[in-house]
Amino acid sequence: MICIGCINSNCSFQIYENCNAIDTVIENVILVKVNPGIYKSGLNCDQKTIDYTYFIGKYEITNKQFFDFLNKAIKQKKVVIKQRQILCYFPGNKSVKSDTFIVKYLDNAIFLNNDNKLALNIKYANHPVISVSWFGATAFCLFYNFELPTAKEWEKAARGNNCFRFPWGNEIDSTYANFFNSNDPYEPGTTPVGFYNGLTVNNFKTKNAISAYGCYDMAGNAWEWTNDKFDQNSSYYYGKGGGFNLHKQAQMQVYYISSFRVKENRPPLDRTHLSDGFRVVKHIK
Repeated sequence: MICIGCINSNCSFQIYENCNAIDTVIENVILVKVNPGIYKSGLNCDQKTIDYTYFIGKYEITNKQFFDFLNKAIKQKKVVIKQRQILCYFPGNKSVKSDTFIVKYLDNAIFLNNDNKLALNIKYANHPVISVSWFGATAFCLFYNFELPTAKEWEKAARGNNCFRFPWGNEIDSTYANFFNSNDPYEPGTTPVGFYNGLTVNNFKTKNAISAYGCYDMAGNAWEWTNDKFDQNSSYYYGKGGGFNLHKQAQMQVYYISSFRVKENRPPLDRTHLSDGFRVVKHIK
């Protein structure tokens, strides 16, 4: 792993070998290194290659990290609160026109107090942020000079060069991941990031559900946005890994993607489902 630190006001990055990967721009965002090379992809375990190095979040972005982002972005007027909604402007791309979109829906972790100011429930500070739209995840990445992972980058980090169905192997139960009715101690909500690390919490024994490159929660907990669309003509981006509230064990598999409401009655672009969250990627050029 490496340490990455923001070393000037423009947030350029310097690499220090042989130490933990901590991005000092955002407290406790840890990145792990994914080397170029082959990996296994899809249901048929096809061999594919990514020919560049990249760095991906060891954990999903937490409520605390997203809360801090929102407050900084609001001060810089990159995010606004209007009619009790959190909104941001997206400049547009090849498939999405520029417009203002919802960043995330308020919940019991990040909410508005009586003064219409954002508040954080410390109880969920280290849980993954959820109910985040693709635009909200993208806004976070743009603010800190990160990116969302492509589906290929996500799958390689999850699976490596193994034909595993899940990041850690071929077996899954409630001791490996947080999925629908998994009966973990935090049921029916999210678990803290990295909860499935082999330790016992509240008499609940977990397996060390770590991925090939050292990432946690790449199956279950938050459903993670990627930077890929279902097809060239679609403006709908999809996620990976499954979530705590809708998905069952089969949908935790590393090659699974959601087809929910994609072909017909596509949801509005700023719609997000309860378990939608994300992790970040950094490319060093």
